[in-house]
Amino acid sequence: MRKNKKVDVKKVAKLEVMNVIEKALIEAGYETSRGETYGMTEGTLIVGHDTCDIQIKPITPKAGVTRYEPIPDED
Repeated sequence: MRKNKKVDVKKVAKLEVMNVIEKALIEAGYETSRGETYGMTEGTLIVGHDTCDIQIKPITPKAGVTRYEPIPDED
């Protein structure tokens, strides 16, 4: 019997968001490349800016957590 590999929903979500960000950056005239080309993690995006490269890396909440909780204001 063959087991189905579990889908990493956080990984899928990060890649979806980074694709939207990359498309917007390209439409704004920036050059982009994938971080894997530079030995970085999958999903990392490198943006060529006039003065320097910029790394954009998506990060999700820690294992077992799907949402970030805001810190309450202390009055």
